[in-house]
Amino acid sequence: MLGLNLMARRRIGLVATGGLALGAIALGGAVYAVSPGFTDDRSADLAAAINPEKPKSVILLIGDGTDDSIITAARNYELGAAGRFALDDLPFTGAMTTYGLKVGTGPDYPINYVSDSAPTASGWSTGKKTVDSRLSQGPSTANDVPGTDYETVLEKYKKQGKRTGNVSTAEITDATPAAAASHINLRACQGPGPIDMATCPTAKKSAGGKGSIAEQLVDHKIDVILGGGMNRYAQPTDAGPTALAYAQSTHKYQLVQDKSALDGVTTLDNGPILGLFTPGNMTPRYLPLTATPAGAGGPNTTCQTADRGTQPSLADMTDKAIELLDNDKGFFLQVESAMVDKQEHSSDACGAIGDVLELDNALKVAQAYQAKHPDTLIIVTGDHAHSTQIVPNGGSTTDATGATGGKATATLKTADGDPMTIAYSTAPPVAGSSQSHTGSQIRVAASGPQAANVTGTIDQTDLFTTMLGRTPSKLPSGPTTTVPAPTPAPVVALLADSKITAKQLRSPGLKVTTNVAGATSVKVTLLNGGKTLASASTGKYGGSVRLKVRSSVKGTLKVVVTAKGPGGTKTKTASVKVTR
Repeated sequence: MLGLNLMARRRIGLVATGGLALGAIALGGAVYAVSPGFTDDRSADLAAAINPEKPKSVILLIGDGTDDSIITAARNYELGAAGRFALDDLPFTGAMTTYGLKVGTGPDYPINYVSDSAPTASGWSTGKKTVDSRLSQGPSTANDVPGTDYETVLEKYKKQGKRTGNVSTAEITDATPAAAASHINLRACQGPGPIDMATCPTAKKSAGGKGSIAEQLVDHKIDVILGGGMNRYAQPTDAGPTALAYAQSTHKYQLVQDKSALDGVTTLDNGPILGLFTPGNMTPRYLPLTATPAGAGGPNTTCQTADRGTQPSLADMTDKAIELLDNDKGFFLQVESAMVDKQEHSSDACGAIGDVLELDNALKVAQAYQAKHPDTLIIVTGDHAHSTQIVPNGGSTTDATGATGGKATATLKTADGDPMTIAYSTAPPVAGSSQSHTGSQIRVAASGPQAANVTGTIDQTDLFTTMLGRTPSKLPSGPTTTVPAPTPAPVVALLADSKITAKQLRSPGLKVTTNVAGATSVKVTLLNGGKTLASASTGKYGGSVRLKVRSSVKGTLKVVVTAKGPGGTKTKTASVKVTR
């Protein structure tokens, strides 16, 4: 039986209030998907999902630039219009405003309706508003004038003796991960070198400041730091050694630089972990499909998987971070799928769609942990809206109805088999131009203790108090109707390489890792069409297996994990491309 919380079986007298948008029923972290055409009333199940207790651990998953438009585009492409991501099936959903401030004389600073990632990430990190490019530091009279440092959720959890983690597919010193544990007036001051720090002279350690973002992240002794950005840590500090050497000598960080090395880390006993897997940002899941004025792609165009070499996926990093952070006191972990935003800036439809899928895969890993640890709060949201829009097919020209597609468009064949056109119109369609953020409210969804606080329309600064744990409220009493909690279906997370050579498939075989809760049996199968090539069973909690194929195969194979338990059967699938 999955770890159901104390709310799973109780007297129900609650009425679901307006503003609660449900895509699933969740009890103690176990998620039950509801089909788009549901018929039964969900009030009792929603009531059973409410847990007012403070969370012991928090997993915050951020899709940079991820609003409902790009979620819808990714859903259509990956699953079809009637499909649902794991992030769609979280029980408590709301809308979140993301506005910031502008520099000025204060104390009433002008409103900035379209913010960048620095003040938006600072919003949930500190519970306070600030200005563009500023990280966890208050507003001031000018961009080059530092503001007051604001303490972050990560720093507060660290003071409580909890472990902390920071994961991103961007440079780990980029704005969103930087806001969790650095305080600086300009986000560009990522490394300690003279070029990076040119606009933050008072922040340099030699000037009595806290140093660059790279230095501050390790000075906060974050237990697990994983992402890109080796070039920032290769820069010399004011004292002479590089930021990397400083991290290793002063704070005893263990450096890992590829998936294999990350897999080999099993403990923090030898020091905190600094994973730097690329010089800059990490590679998106898909190769680019860049929108053009004439219309890129077409009704049969699909996204092609990129070669990410030895880089771990976001799910890989999330899984390892949780494994290392798990302890009796609890932990705080921030995970960012960063390339949604960066590929939207580049008008790259496939790149942005792929990192929404990466975000969803990371969420599945978090849900598998939550199923065994129902005192964990999971929140999934973005930092700001972006420019991607789904428009009528027909590209950048005017269609028969008179609708215009956009300044630049790209068309893809979705999982439904139909064409979908994506438009970008916030920048001119010329080489080197960057699409812009927009000021729309964005989605926020959650499950676990105090997850109900994200419902309705909130501001991103409200997440700060929810993650720290609000004073628990007393639930209203009601009729003496007892609603038994349904036995939950298994929760399954699946990790497998998206590419493998035919030689590797023969030996050592395809490595498949599963994390399962609520099952009595778990089977992993490798299929070619309808033909079974290999299969293996794991324990009821999943694990790692190697699937070997002796015969010669090519093309795309399917990995299927089937988990059976008292609550039913759950399957997860992944595609694997066999190369020469």
